[in-house]
Amino acid sequence: MNNFALKILVVEDNDDLRDATLAFLQAQGHYVRGVPSAEEINDVAGGFVPDIYIIDLNLPDEDGLSLTQRLRQSHPTVGIVITTARAQINDKVLGYRSGADLYLTKPIHPEELIAGISSLSHRLRIKSALTTELELSLASLVVRGPLETIDLTSAEATLLSEMARAPGKTLERWQLLEIFSKQDTEISNASIEMRISRLRKKLEATGVAAPHIKSLHKVGYALCCQVVIV
Repeated sequence: MNNFALKILVVEDNDDLRDATLAFLQAQGHYVRGVPSAEEINDVAGGFVPDIYIIDLNLPDEDGLSLTQRLRQSHPTVGIVITTARAQINDKVLGYRSGADLYLTKPIHPEELIAGISSLSHRLRIKSALTTELELSLASLVVRGPLETIDLTSAEATLLSEMARAPGKTLERWQLLEIFSKQDTEISNASIEMRISRLRKKLEATGVAAPHIKSLHKVGYALCCQVVIV
């Protein structure tokens, strides 16, 4: 099992090659999905947000270079690996200029692919560890940070989303009492502090840089990291 499991989306129209790549990457401990075209990327279900895209250049609907450019613009920190039979130096230059992190020429030996992904994941991990951004999925009740994806309770997800949307990302005690009273009629200041403490520990477990939630004396609490709600 890989000690840093990644979410990897393989965009490859050759069914046999795509299936073989998915099986290999899954055996390495990664979470994988595959689609045969650029159009079907948006159809990947279950809140699957890739860390790395593996993209064939010769796709049936959109050229892989165009797809790479779009992904790089919309997801600046994502990893992108181009796989192709185009081996000319000008093709490689175009691939890197389009935003690829790696450009691998087919046929690709599995060991070369996993070595490239491991190197890229190390760079992504270092880069991610420097950020204070979290991704909160209200549908899946998970919060995703640079190192881990952590399950939340419904109350914790609600609290985190309310703090992220609040002016100054700050909620006063009366606001917290109002939020929690919708789910617990016996809510108190002591139970709020306990819930905040639990949420802090979960945010810390995601690997996001501290501070996470700051106590405001006699006022309430402030969220100290960026949260993107999806």
